[in-house]
Amino acid sequence: MASTTEKAPRGLARLPHITTPLLVLFVFAAMHLSRFVLTKAQNPTNLFLSIALVQIMVLVLPCMLYYLLKGRKLSSPMFLTAPSPRHIGVTLSGALVLVVGSLFIKFFYRVSSEQSVSISGFFDRFSAGEADPPFAGVLLSTVIIPAVCEELFFRGVVLAEYRTLGEGNAIIVSAVCFAMLHFSVSGFPIYLFIGLLLGVITSVSRSVLPAMLLHLLSNTLNVYTSDQFLKIIMQKNGAFFVGFLLAVLFGAALFLLLYNIEHMYRKYAAEPPEGSLPPKSRTHLARVFLSPTFLVLTAVFLLVTALQ
Repeated sequence: MASTTEKAPRGLARLPHITTPLLVLFVFAAMHLSRFVLTKAQNPTNLFLSIALVQIMVLVLPCMLYYLLKGRKLSSPMFLTAPSPRHIGVTLSGALVLVVGSLFIKFFYRVSSEQSVSISGFFDRFSAGEADPPFAGVLLSTVIIPAVCEELFFRGVVLAEYRTLGEGNAIIVSAVCFAMLHFSVSGFPIYLFIGLLLGVITSVSRSVLPAMLLHLLSNTLNVYTSDQFLKIIMQKNGAFFVGFLLAVLFGAALFLLLYNIEHMYRKYAAEPPEGSLPPKSRTHLARVFLSPTFLVLTAVFLLVTALQ
């Protein structure tokens, strides 16, 4: 069944550039209010359980309410479909780009400031002081739950909503919102990189599940592998050699990913997926990035991070 250009939705659904930033603003506020809940946790078990529950309430429940207010089904817009086996190549090459690219960006942080940058989640900071945190609690609250909830929100909702204004716009806005929602100016570049990559993987595979797997990989590496790894290999081999090696590996991984994406779209051209195609992004640039609510969202991020 051939795809056609996406038809304009009705009612509030016609204004994703207005309503979606409002949803993100609501989540901004809910995250900060959740601090009062998390600070009342009396022991590590309660703390990690609270972190897990808060993430579900802050990131998933607003999505359901959002679509309820818009009169839309939860199943159709959130890319909640199983990926095809032919997406394995794109997912694996995306995982390679994620790992090498994250190390490459951290390398520049360490070379420029001789310090590493923390890319832990917003809720992880509440457990940073735990001397001996329970393994299951850490795994659930800082690895699994964030990967699922954040992908449902950023790729399943934000990207899917903005897709009606162009796929490129959707990938960029969802990545920017993903980076902003971690409230870290220093970590913004690496969050933006991860968000862009996960957005591309979701758009190519037409499913949010591969992005969840890559997000799970990213969280696992951040929690269970220390930045000391990069520091040690730089000390043993020198910054120039490590930087050159990472640049070569990143270039090779990116080439492999682009090859798999091109191969995937050739298959789509031969057998178009069911559904509709988004419009061209360039025709909606001003509408997307100069939206009053998006500008307010950006201003709130800058204000919050400046006051931290």
